[in-house]
Amino acid sequence: MTALETREAPPVTRQTQEHAPRVRHVLLATDLGEASGRATEQAIDLAARDNAVLQIMAVAKSHGDRADMERRVQLVRRHARASGVLATSFVWNGDPAEAIVEAAWTERPDVVVVGARHHRWIARLLGSVSGKVAEGVPCRVEIVPA
Repeated sequence: MTALETREAPPVTRQTQEHAPRVRHVLLATDLGEASGRATEQAIDLAARDNAVLQIMAVAKSHGDRADMERRVQLVRRHARASGVLATSFVWNGDPAEAIVEAAWTERPDVVVVGARHHRWIARLLGSVSGKVAEGVPCRVEIVPA
């Protein structure tokens, strides 16, 4: 081991938090439902605070849902842009958890923001989209309860 590897990290203080690296890229993974409203607002606020790019992602479970998802994700993108955030959006097809994990590995955001519907331990035990995302992505994940 080198001296750098054995050196302890300094304690986190208010001063070090203020000088922490800013978030430059936020990925909002949303189902565009009622439960995702708080996660959407948190992602927009985070991107606005750090002047970060916001990517808004939705996953259509079938090709028939895609047109409606595209229309609704555009509304979220417009809302973000009205808040002064540089925002882009895209819709993928497939399993939501798998698609979000793949997008995070492909797009390399600093943070993924997802909403969570269930708060009970049984939902966590059985697995949820947000839980699978938290385990599978290479970055920080913010899970926002509905």
